[in-house]
Amino acid sequence: MENDSISSSSSESKLPLIVGIVGFALGAAGLVLGLKAKSAADAAQAAATAAQTATAQVQADLQSKAPATELSAVVSEVGAIKTAMAADNAAIQKSITELQAAVKKPVVTSAGNGGTKTVTAGAGEYVVAKGDTLGGIARKVGISLKALQELNPTVNANKMQIGQKLKTK
Repeated sequence: MENDSISSSSSESKLPLIVGIVGFALGAAGLVLGLKAKSAADAAQAAATAAQTATAQVQADLQSKAPATELSAVVSEVGAIKTAMAADNAAIQKSITELQAAVKKPVVTSAGNGGTKTVTAGAGEYVVAKGDTLGGIARKVGISLKALQELNPTVNANKMQIGQKLKTK
């Protein structure tokens, strides 16, 4: 009978042991979760501190920049420069158009038989007019004298004729 009482008392003592083991496991799980939460909280705190530092730096940078009145003065000066450049560009374009028209303007020359003939420059050509020199023609068409001579190797600068066509391109 003693055996029976020992076995019944040992089965009754297993319940507190099982409850203790389950309690220990739950406590350990709680501890692990608590440590993870603390780690996440520390990381969030570090991120918040970094954001505050960055915000302070941006504010300091903004305060060190030029005031709005100086910026508006710069903007208005840039606008005035832009307007002046547009006017200059228009004047330059007008000059270019006038030069192109002068280059293409027909030149009236006297024909050998006592009559006159009209010579018109085509694209990439220039018709020699009274008083023209090779250097003057080069300046008019916007190329160097050397380039003009290379384009027209047979032309003698001292024997150019009014109405003679020269290549410019």
